[in-house]
Amino acid sequence: MKSLKYLLTTVLVFGTVLSALALPPSKRTAPAKALRSTEEFAQVNPGEKLALVCKQCNTVTIQTITTKEEAMELCKVGVEITCPSCNKTFKIVRHGPSGKGGTHVETRIVNDKGDECMFVTKLPE
Repeated sequence: MKSLKYLLTTVLVFGTVLSALALPPSKRTAPAKALRSTEEFAQVNPGEKLALVCKQCNTVTIQTITTKEEAMELCKVGVEITCPSCNKTFKIVRHGPSGKGGTHVETRIVNDKGDECMFVTKLPE
């Protein structure tokens, strides 16, 4: 009887592990990284979905992109974005190394204090 319980437990654990590995990669990989550069926003195609994650109210808003221009609008410096949940307005800024030789520039969405409070990420299809 004891060996039967052991066998059933082993089969159950083994089956669970196999079913977890059988999931599609999009269901078992790490979350998508935030879109930070103009090049990353340029790769967003119409019909794809973006998530706007507000750190102020801890909400996620899903937006389906209809045109390339709509995606590029999310990385233009000075554009203001309003969170539909908390109705706070945030501004898009560029962040990068100051001084000579700095080539890595990121797009960030910040509040009036300059703290990053929202980010955009591409959702898996």
